[in-house]
Amino acid sequence: MPFPSSQHLIRLLILLACSVFLLFLLSLRHDRDQITAASFPATLSSPEASTIAEGPLPKILLVSAFFPFSKSKHTMQEYEQWLSRFLQPITTDVYFYAPPEIEPLVRKCRGDLPITIDTTYASPFDIPPLAGRRQRYEEMHSQDREKFRHSPELYAVWNAKPFFLDDALNRVSHSQKYDYAFWNDAGSFRARHDYTHWPDPARVQHLWQQASLLSHQPPADLLFFPLTGVPHPSMRHWTQDHGPIDNEVSEGSFFGGSPSTVSWWRQTFYNYHDYYLQLGLFVGKDQTLINAIFLLFPSRIFAVWLGDPDAPAHNGLLPLVDQGPLGNCGPEWFYYQFWLASPAERSGMHDIWESNARWSWSWWKKREKCRLTRLSTMTDLLKHRFGPDWEPPIHTITS
Repeated sequence: MPFPSSQHLIRLLILLACSVFLLFLLSLRHDRDQITAASFPATLSSPEASTIAEGPLPKILLVSAFFPFSKSKHTMQEYEQWLSRFLQPITTDVYFYAPPEIEPLVRKCRGDLPITIDTTYASPFDIPPLAGRRQRYEEMHSQDREKFRHSPELYAVWNAKPFFLDDALNRVSHSQKYDYAFWNDAGSFRARHDYTHWPDPARVQHLWQQASLLSHQPPADLLFFPLTGVPHPSMRHWTQDHGPIDNEVSEGSFFGGSPSTVSWWRQTFYNYHDYYLQLGLFVGKDQTLINAIFLLFPSRIFAVWLGDPDAPAHNGLLPLVDQGPLGNCGPEWFYYQFWLASPAERSGMHDIWESNARWSWSWWKKREKCRLTRLSTMTDLLKHRFGPDWEPPIHTITS
């Protein structure tokens, strides 16, 4: 047998090196799976635990609104496309606020599915908590570090959400009882998706039961928010009168809970909105006010945070992969949509995201399927951030 040439030897060495590297990656993935499985008690905090909850499934209401701005960077055609992607496929009951001239568009986008369209308010400045405050909001605009991209109208839309969510529940209470109600931004479904019966009632019931066990609070007292981060470590020394917290923490696109918690949130949000406004502080961006309330009442909040570096679901990602920390999950801001969906609809999203990846410029890169991560209580997140001895600041503002 002839001795192999140097070129053949080089090829054999390359093939051998590739095989060793592949085995190394597979071992990493196996270790990741073992770590993830061992890190969670399956009956309590595993995100992959069964979402089949005992008892009747909860009744859910989605609440939303659309109030066009006098000046907008988006066209009405774009808004119609986004509204259609929300209202046409999702079959959950919807209560929708809009000025009278927008009602035909909303009905067109909803089609034959049930919806209540409330045209009581021509503008968010007409709702009781914001009535007569347009001039104050215009004056407040100069305090906004992002005033080049925000407007007083936008502040009003953001700050109207707690009112709209609670008001919708109050208006339907005479004819329909809901176990959970959620605010959902009208433009939050901007791409193709596979969600229909969303959020999945079984998943919602399971998560609230799980959050209750972790927080030692009744499910009816818990409010859900998705997160984009946690407060800066310096916020350990924050107190009530320091005002809204301008850190990237809360997302305002989606939130909610039981009717009693929704009512509590409305009252608490506007109590602190008014208090900080009287102090001359900026309250135009609802997320900064939400962040402050998180620190004051952490025991009532639970969350999902895709970027949580300590979540076991983050372990073992392959290096140099064009994807998020939990795999190929689409836009990170809207991860909560996947997280609240049924197993079948999550599987459908895997297929959609994989299809999108095949048509991207980096089609050749390996991507992992999007994974579920754990839920977190706000108390645990803040104690991990600030130290185990941290306690919520004293709150004194009541109705």
